[in-house]
Amino acid sequence: MSVQSNSIFGRLANQIRNSESLFFDAQLSKEAIHVACLALGQKFRDRIYSPAITVWMFIGQVLSSDQSCRDAISRLNVWRVARGMRPVSTETASYVEARQRLPEKLLLELARSSAAESASQSQSNWLWKDRVVKTVDGFTVTMPDTPANQREYPQSKSQKRGVGFPIVRIVMIFSLAVGVAREIALGKYSGKQVGESSLLRTLLSTVLPGEILLADCYYATYWLLATAWQNDFDLVCKSHHRRKVDFRRGIKLGALDQIVSYPKPSQRPYWMTVEEYEAAPEFVFVRHLRYQVTQPGFRTRTIVIATTMLNNLAYTIEDIAVLFRQRWQVEIDIRSLKTHMKMEHLRCMSPEMVRKEIYCHMLAYNLVRRSIVESALIFDKLPRQLSFKGAVQAFNAFISVLIARGPNREEQLQCLLLTISENIIGDRPDRIEPRKIKRRPKPYKLLNELRAQARKRAA
Repeated sequence: MSVQSNSIFGRLANQIRNSESLFFDAQLSKEAIHVACLALGQKFRDRIYSPAITVWMFIGQVLSSDQSCRDAISRLNVWRVARGMRPVSTETASYVEARQRLPEKLLLELARSSAAESASQSQSNWLWKDRVVKTVDGFTVTMPDTPANQREYPQSKSQKRGVGFPIVRIVMIFSLAVGVAREIALGKYSGKQVGESSLLRTLLSTVLPGEILLADCYYATYWLLATAWQNDFDLVCKSHHRRKVDFRRGIKLGALDQIVSYPKPSQRPYWMTVEEYEAAPEFVFVRHLRYQVTQPGFRTRTIVIATTMLNNLAYTIEDIAVLFRQRWQVEIDIRSLKTHMKMEHLRCMSPEMVRKEIYCHMLAYNLVRRSIVESALIFDKLPRQLSFKGAVQAFNAFISVLIARGPNREEQLQCLLLTISENIIGDRPDRIEPRKIKRRPKPYKLLNELRAQARKRAA
């Protein structure tokens, strides 16, 4: 290990040696949780299910393969027995009530602070041309079909009542270098002010001057490009599918490289005030460039990019093509949340708890990413080389040993970080796979009526 690696591991080992948490103190200490509670004006008593214990249990719950409250209580009892305390009842009511007492903003603020700390450890060789790049994309998740959830996050209008699930739309901003989720916005599946562009607008203030935002074609609108110009960050995205790009016009930078202007729309959007509309520039300069994707297996053969990076000498077509190809990382990050952490269908029965569950997934995801960053620093790897799924598996394998206060905890911690560093993602940039599966699911018919009615007919 290098001097820096020894320093990082020494700090982690010292914290795990003195740890009294259900999680790693190096990742999320009791003091950090209590300080965040006090900052939000949350008062609490010294009880079994304190805010710190509840947050640790909630994190372990969303990371485990079982994800049940009973499994979380079993882990708590392992921790208590190892410290000479009596185990608590396996009834889940007290833990459920403790989760309800947690403020929504507590989990969100802890997720943001954890992401910021991981991003601050980025090395220069992890960045793109020494610039911070953030990626953004939207997705949806479903939740239990309760009246409260349906009122807050209605199901798709194309589905009959009682046979669909409430849906929440999520837009997340991720760090390209280290993979942490930096910001999140939630909204209904459909309606005004809940589309991906609308949700992203609520987060644009978190993209700092000099940073780059990497997005898909849905975000290549005048308003987002104008916001990038006004806030002094750069936007790189595919040209909007409805915009016709003619490379015979504009300022020619090359054969398939031009600068054009996007005029301000003549009609003010409903979500914008008159003052904001008048303050918007009459036009913005946008660079269009086109390149070919020749690798077999890729769906799109020709890609047209719209960007605010106008300097073709500092940022060539090849540079931007390499950068935009990395936009796929956000798809992998979302898959890690939805598939590996089973966030695709949530478990909570009320909208408030659904939001807490989402924020807890974000927090747990960021804490795993933080361990990946620390492992990458110690063993001289790139965070994006290391498997998120492998890190979660290592967490679940080692956490019960570490919280049980067994012997050789420092060696166990080092083994955990070494295991994370050895889970290297395969280099398969041009892998071709048929979009077919070998084993089909059981051929049950879809439920297209209320379950109670279906029971009566089946009786």
